[in-house]
Amino acid sequence: MVSKTKRAAALVLTAMIAASALAGCSGGGGSSSKTTTSGSTSGTTSGSSAAEVSAVDLDSAEMKKNITDAIKKEANGGVIKLKVWCSGDDLQFEKSRIEKFKEKYKDAGVEFKITPVGVGEDSAGGKIKESPKDGADVFSFADDQLSVLVEAKAIAKVGDIFQGNVVAENTKDSVEVCSSGGTPYAFPKTSDNGYFLYYDKRIFKDESEVANMDDMIKKANENGKQVYLNITNGWYNAGFYFAAGVKIEYKDGKQTTTFDSPEGVKAVKAMCHLAESEDKGFIGTGGSAGDNPTVSQGFNEQKFAAAVIGTWMGPAIKKAIGEENVGAAKLPTVLMDGKQEQLHSFGGYKIIGVNAFTKCPVTSQALAYFLGSPDSQIERYKERGLIPTSNKALEDEKVKADPALKAIEAQKPYAHAQGQSVGGVYWASNVGGFGGEIVAAKGKMDDAKIKKSLADLQTQTNK
Repeated sequence: MVSKTKRAAALVLTAMIAASALAGCSGGGGSSSKTTTSGSTSGTTSGSSAAEVSAVDLDSAEMKKNITDAIKKEANGGVIKLKVWCSGDDLQFEKSRIEKFKEKYKDAGVEFKITPVGVGEDSAGGKIKESPKDGADVFSFADDQLSVLVEAKAIAKVGDIFQGNVVAENTKDSVEVCSSGGTPYAFPKTSDNGYFLYYDKRIFKDESEVANMDDMIKKANENGKQVYLNITNGWYNAGFYFAAGVKIEYKDGKQTTTFDSPEGVKAVKAMCHLAESEDKGFIGTGGSAGDNPTVSQGFNEQKFAAAVIGTWMGPAIKKAIGEENVGAAKLPTVLMDGKQEQLHSFGGYKIIGVNAFTKCPVTSQALAYFLGSPDSQIERYKERGLIPTSNKALEDEKVKADPALKAIEAQKPYAHAQGQSVGGVYWASNVGGFGGEIVAAKGKMDDAKIKKSLADLQTQTNK
C-alpha cells in the first residue's frame, strides 16, 4: 500500500512533468514568449508553506523513477541543456558534483549538456533579475538578493516534491532565509557568508591573545608580521559602523543610514586609530589584488599573523601555515571613543535558486536540490572548507571540530543579516572609498573632513 506522503509526492511530480512538457527544453533560459515559467506554474509548486509538506525518500526506486521519467520528458531531441552559475572558486567542485548528478539520473537515457560558469555569488542575483531569460537555469547567490528576485518574479518557488526534504535536512535559520512570505524559493548551501578572524597559533597561543586589536597589532609587529583587516571594503568596514551604533537598514526597497552622526564619527576615528599602524603590524587594504589573493600571499609568505576573512580562505591558510597552526575566533574589539568595543560583521548564507524562466523546471529543481543535498554539503566542506547548513553535515566529526564553525557561532550575536541591512545604493556609495582615504592618510584626518565625508555617505545611501 502506497503511503499518503508518497502518493501526494507522486501527484505533485506528475503535475511538474506536465508543466515541463508544455515548456519544452533548450536550457539557459529562453526567449520564447510561450515559455511557461516554473515560478508561476502551479504544476511546479503549489506554493504551500514548507512546514505543510512532508519529506520523502527521493532515493527510493519509485521516486527516482518518477524524477527520471520527468527529466526524459523535458529533453529536447534527447538532450537536456542547462547553464549553472557558481563562484569561480567553486567551479571545479561544482563540475564534479554535476558529473555525479548525471550518473544518478543516467537511466533517463538523455544527453546532459550542463555547463557550469563562474559568476560571483554577490552579483548572480542581480544578473538574473536584470535579464532572467538570458541567465543560468540554476545559480548560487548570497541570501540578501532573494527579496529582489522574488519581487521581480525571476526565481522559481521550490517544488513541493523537495520542500519537505529541504526543511527536514537543514537548519531552521537557513530554511527561513531561503523563504519569502513563508514560501521557499531557494535551497540552502552554506552558512558562512560572513567573516571572522583566522590567526596563526604560533604567534597568538589562544583566543585570549586575539581579543583586542591593539594588542594583536603590537604583538604581530614585534614578530615582524601583520594583522589584516580591509577597511577599504564596505563589506568589512561596516563592522565599525554597526559597532558604534550607526543605523544601516534596508527595508521595502529603501536604504536608511545614520552615517552623519556622533556614532559615525566614533566609527571613523576607530578606523583612523588602526590606520595609524599601517605597515607597522597592521594592513588595512587589499589593494588592486583584492582580499583573497592578498590573504593567500600574506600567509604563504609568512607575513600575516592574522586576517579578517571568511571560510572560503580556510583551505588556503591551512595549506600555507599548516592546519595545526590555524586558529579561528570571533572578531576582536577595537578602541572606540576611549573604550574597547566588539567589532560587528555581516552574516548570512549562500543559497541556490532556479530561474523562473528555465525550460527544464524539473531537471533544474532536481539539480539544485542535489547541489545543496547533505552529501554535496559534506563533500563541499571537505574540498572547499565551506560550513554546511545540513544537519547531517554539521554532525560530521571533522566539521564539528573546525575552529571556523566555532568562530562563526561566537560572532553570530554581533552579525547583521545582509539582506536586512544593505541594498544596491549602499554598495554604489563611497563607503569603501572613504575607507581607502583613511588608510592612505594613515589615520591622520581632521574632524571637518570626517564630518563632510559622513554627510556625503548619508546622502548617497538614504534613497
